[in-house]
Amino acid sequence: MKKILLSAFYAGVFCVVFSCSSERSSLTSPEEMKSTEMVSFDRAMKEIMKPENRSTPEEKARWGAQLNDRALDILFNASLELVGKTNANKNSSREEKEKVIVKATEAYFAKLNTIKANQKAEN
Repeated sequence: MKKILLSAFYAGVFCVVFSCSSERSSLTSPEEMKSTEMVSFDRAMKEIMKPENRSTPEEKARWGAQLNDRALDILFNASLELVGKTNANKNSSREEKEKVIVKATEAYFAKLNTIKANQKAEN
């Protein structure tokens, strides 16, 4: 009887140790797997939501639902990093900046979906 209880105890300890040692791989979050460019783009998205970067009533009347110039510049700089464009200058037209932001947004979500798919495949 003692041997059976002792064997069951050791089997339980072995199972706990084994499951805890393999748990770390499933604890990696998508946030930890993001590249520095993706983190920078994330920060820029959060930055444009701050009150000091929101549109004033005059800007809302001028641009409607579009981004104001401050928010556009913040996202444009982060988008250049994410897309990898180095030849674009800061004096680009509003339309060119918006195109870069759209490309960066598409790239960001494509990379994020890839990270999530890889993480799902690991589990």
